[in-house]
Amino acid sequence: MDRFEAAGVIRRGHFMRTSGRHTDVYVQCARLFEHSQQAEEVCRTLAERFRQSGAQLVMGAAIGGLLPGYEVARALGLPFIYCERKDGAMTLRRGFAIPPGAKVLIIEDEVTTGASVREMMEIVRALGGETVGVGCLVDKSFGKVPIDVPYEHLVSIQVLSHREGQCPLCAQGLALDRV
Repeated sequence: MDRFEAAGVIRRGHFMRTSGRHTDVYVQCARLFEHSQQAEEVCRTLAERFRQSGAQLVMGAAIGGLLPGYEVARALGLPFIYCERKDGAMTLRRGFAIPPGAKVLIIEDEVTTGASVREMMEIVRALGGETVGVGCLVDKSFGKVPIDVPYEHLVSIQVLSHREGQCPLCAQGLALDRV
């Protein structure tokens, strides 16, 4: 947690998210990748938790899962592919494929509800692969995300959000940072 806060990945204060909701914690995993050696070390730590998973392929999601997924794949010596949204649905493009029977490790930057992870797991299943684990840098569900495969995260933090007009931080008069 200290390392993520020092890198600006996790900030505390009073923030307005793009959804318009207010929160006391802002997570921006992209900040970790400003310094390549730091990113490599952190992602290697996550990769080691899956060293014995039997994974043959690492998959992430554009945009947030690209860099952590690549670094985890590199640490494990595995190929890396990614999926992206097209017409609102998560899909593999750019010639990426999952061979039937492949054991796939899914890596994300942040997990809140697990919806994107479940979409990726469905892609893996539909293409005949098997998800052998899910890893992320920051778990924003505070460990409550429902994932039925081994799940590892480096930091777990509870992120509460409030509608404008119902925000206790506004009531305290704290300055609002629009992120």
